[in-house]
Amino acid sequence: MTDRPYLSVIVPVHDAEHLLDDTLGALVHSDFDRGAWELIAVDDASRDASAELARGFADRLVRLTGPAKGPAFARNRGAEAAGGEVLVFVDSDVRVAPDALARMARLFRTRPEVGAAFGSYDDRPPAPGLVSRYRNLLHHYHHHRGAGEAETFWAGLGAIRRSVFEAHSGFSLHPIEDIELGMRLARSNERILLDPTIQGKHLKRWSLESMIRTDLLVRGIPWVGLLLE
Repeated sequence: MTDRPYLSVIVPVHDAEHLLDDTLGALVHSDFDRGAWELIAVDDASRDASAELARGFADRLVRLTGPAKGPAFARNRGAEAAGGEVLVFVDSDVRVAPDALARMARLFRTRPEVGAAFGSYDDRPPAPGLVSRYRNLLHHYHHHRGAGEAETFWAGLGAIRRSVFEAHSGFSLHPIEDIELGMRLARSNERILLDPTIQGKHLKRWSLESMIRTDLLVRGIPWVGLLLE
């Protein structure tokens, strides 16, 4: 690795030992030149073996003591430890496509006017069951339909120039922190691009109960409050 990587890939981790061989393994086997990026895992007070597993893949492991503080806090701590020009955020349940990092780097190198960008889930979710397939494919559909200029941000597989991230003080602790950051970027006339060719596979298993709870309590109500603000 060079002393100054171009990309810093930041993965917040909490009790994810069952996922990390898959998700972190996919990152380290990316097509993108391994000398041009670093992998930073941020363990958010995991109670399982996540930290030990992440240490085997990451160039740097940041460990946070309990209680868990959430992905926004963890991502911010990862950004503080990063050395890259572009910060790439990947959720611990997203398996990136082999070319995802290369596509992200190409976008930022060829589009200097773009301050932030994000990708999409692919159309082959591995979790069985109608609800899981519906939920993951719905996300894929909306991101492909909305490709191009955006006024939001997605931290599941998203990137932002370090200078832009620092100028806007990173993620807030809002319940939908990535959307809130995207709105702040848009208000400041930062250009955000949704490029659905940058893909990852969502490994989450959904139940009908978890989908309703997420849509109503975790995302829906906070989103309405954010719009009202």
